[in-house]
Amino acid sequence: MKNKYMFWIIFSLIVAFAAGLIGGVFGDRYYLQKRHDRGRPHPPSLEQMAKDLGLSADQQEQIKKIFEKNEVKFKELRADMHDRLRSIRAELKKEIDSVLTAEQRQKIETMIKKHTRQDKKEPEEGSEKQSQDKQEEKTEGDVR
Repeated sequence: MKNKYMFWIIFSLIVAFAAGLIGGVFGDRYYLQKRHDRGRPHPPSLEQMAKDLGLSADQQEQIKKIFEKNEVKFKELRADMHDRLRSIRAELKKEIDSVLTAEQRQKIETMIKKHTRQDKKEPEEGSEKQSQDKQEEKTEGDVR
């Protein structure tokens, strides 16, 4: 009788463990990975396009040149956006400083420096490209 109860207890534990394992695997594959992929939408890579569309070598070369030509435009746009953001942040800081007392301005400078240091300590998520973009955005006079 005692062995029968022990069997059911062990069997129940094994079933619960298996259910948790299966739930974790499916949860990771179907829920967490889909959430992770919700980042910036991006076009397929040249390799993916070549594979999926069956591109010829000539088509691949032409598309590669199109990517290269437009990469310059994207870099210019990013640089322009960073400059505009930097300008807006500087203007924002100037306006806020005009309202604060000298002591409050010192405190906010300390807060900004502390916040900037904390941002640099946090591990970056996502691709190297996102990390590079994030680093480009940071400047000494930034206010968030």
